[in-house]
Amino acid sequence: MIGKLRSIPLKILILRALLRRLPKNHPKRLQINEERSRREAGYQSEEYLDSLIEQLLGSKFIIFHDLNFSDGKSTYQIDNLLISPKLALIIEVKNMTGELTFDSINDQFYQRVGDKIKGYPDPVTQVQRHQSYINKLLAENNFPPVLVDYFIVINNSNAVLVFKGTSPEVRKRICKSHSFHKKVPLIENAHIENILTNKDLRKLSKLLLKKNIPPTNYILEKYEIKVYDLLTGVHCPFCWYLPIIRSKKQWFCPSCKEYSYDAHILALMDYFLLFNMKITNQQFRIFAHISSPDTSGRILRSTNLKSTGTNKGRFYYPEIIPW
Repeated sequence: MIGKLRSIPLKILILRALLRRLPKNHPKRLQINEERSRREAGYQSEEYLDSLIEQLLGSKFIIFHDLNFSDGKSTYQIDNLLISPKLALIIEVKNMTGELTFDSINDQFYQRVGDKIKGYPDPVTQVQRHQSYINKLLAENNFPPVLVDYFIVINNSNAVLVFKGTSPEVRKRICKSHSFHKKVPLIENAHIENILTNKDLRKLSKLLLKKNIPPTNYILEKYEIKVYDLLTGVHCPFCWYLPIIRSKKQWFCPSCKEYSYDAHILALMDYFLLFNMKITNQQFRIFAHISSPDTSGRILRSTNLKSTGTNKGRFYYPEIIPW
């Protein structure tokens, strides 16, 4: 059963929005673009593994793809979280090639491709952080103490796995995607007793979806980018000129002379991904460079955004992201 479908990951959407809103000469553009390219390649490869997980475990687990949590201090991006009456299972996916070394002696992870070696955050440490967060979430919300287990799956047939000092308990939780089916009996046979009731599972499913939030602040803080560094205005959907002008109930581009009725939709998406998950008429008017509050109000009301509050206290927000 699918509890949350995988769509384009929020971190990719945020990185795309960030690249649209950063000045062309910003010193972090290259680094951000490299992360975007790497994450997009990983996302494309995950569809196969998603179908494999759903085929092997979908009848026994509720599957949540791409969850993003925050405890106010740190963020936790979980590729796949599966819950059942018997356990919660985290499946972390890495789409990497070359020689991948899990060095548990030094708590490090690095990739060798030819003569080049590059270090990355240790997946074992990472997934154990996620494990601790889910355990804490369950305890704080008074769920029975169900076991939280994990697997790390390398979703690239060309990768070669190397282990240094990795314990047998951790090592058996790391595999390549083509052998993941062999791990299924370990999952099914190791956990026999039902801990969570159907009511618990429904309650937990709602909690996970409620706690899932865009990791906006994490990415801006990671690259040390301030909100005032970002460009405002509405992009031309034809030539990407910024900012275009609101004229006669349309958007007009002074560069390519084209008109658009809905160019503001992408601008609102950028705002929700980078600035805030809600927006007032005044905030939208300033962000979109609209002179008339009546015009900005009409545009906001014409969208499928939800709203709450009255008069100047009214704000608009998307029901889901991506919107």
